[in-house]
Amino acid sequence: MPRLKLSRIALIALTLLSGACSDPEPIRLGFIGGLSGANADLGLAARNGAQLAVEQHNAAAINHGRSVQLIIRDDELNPEQGKKALAELLEQRVDAVIGPMTSTVAMALAPMATEAGVLLMGGPVSTDLLNGRDDQFFRTIGSNDEHARVMATFLNQRHSIKRVSLIVDHRNKAYTDTWAGHFSTRLNALGGRIVHTTVFESSTALDYTQLARQALTEKPQAVLLITSALDAALLINQLRQQHESLIIATAEWAGSGKLVELGGNAVEDVIVAQYINMQDTSAAFTAFKQAFSTRYGEALSFPALTAYNATRVVLQGLTEQRDDETLKQTLLRLRRFDGLQGPIELDEFGDTHSPTFITRIHKGHYLREN
Repeated sequence: MPRLKLSRIALIALTLLSGACSDPEPIRLGFIGGLSGANADLGLAARNGAQLAVEQHNAAAINHGRSVQLIIRDDELNPEQGKKALAELLEQRVDAVIGPMTSTVAMALAPMATEAGVLLMGGPVSTDLLNGRDDQFFRTIGSNDEHARVMATFLNQRHSIKRVSLIVDHRNKAYTDTWAGHFSTRLNALGGRIVHTTVFESSTALDYTQLARQALTEKPQAVLLITSALDAALLINQLRQQHESLIIATAEWAGSGKLVELGGNAVEDVIVAQYINMQDTSAAFTAFKQAFSTRYGEALSFPALTAYNATRVVLQGLTEQRDDETLKQTLLRLRRFDGLQGPIELDEFGDTHSPTFITRIHKGHYLREN
């Protein structure tokens, strides 16, 4: 055989061998959350939870499987910025997106992701306005109708509350209005009522003293805050100054580490709905809690847990996806996933149910009450 032909065969063989031994193309996973501004605690904790899930996946995939590249974008808690962030991720041909972290941004991104055929796995997004849709938006926590009813029942039956004043942040209206609506409906069914609703949009120019004064005009037995952690901490401080013994409660949005960090003594005994059971002693949750603390040097909070669960569900789907399936079809085929605090079971629309943990702040910790 001529020497030139042998050389050509050797070159082809070497090329094929090199291709066979090269690492498979990494999974490109997008992340969208609010990472800047005064209310960035939700997005930053969620980013950390997603990163930890990716790092653990990559560590397990050293000798087999595809590694994951996490591509992070900031939506600034703004729907228009969220659309820009998603457009950038779509240009990079991501396999799926974790996020966003607020319901109002999710409402803007769900149709865009559906049109592009890219799965959007929400973090702590619980508006029921996205329930029952045959789209590309999935999630790993239940919707507001479940959580708000639990809080209304708890306040009425445990504390005999019938007169409640609401303070509602409309910057995340898709979350806050639906939460308030379901809370009001359940409280009415129990013989109570909403005596006053104070509405605002979070900004640096807010007069928290005036907002607290408005909430107390009808002499409520309790004030419920459906706001971010920052606004809740500042409002609670003012409410305590004006009514020291008032019963104060919050929806899940406020229940991050930032509430106890900024609220100090003022938030003692505040009742907080949570997606996370911090008293869980299971091996899986304990290991995750320790790994998170070691990796980031901060206490675990609900955004990190929900984003970690969301990322693991997506990665399992991508790992088990068949050649003739979309990721959506894979997740709907699998349906049941192991969450850190119980199974995650998706319905035909990618929605699920999850427990509500009612907690009380005591010495800077969330203690479970129900």
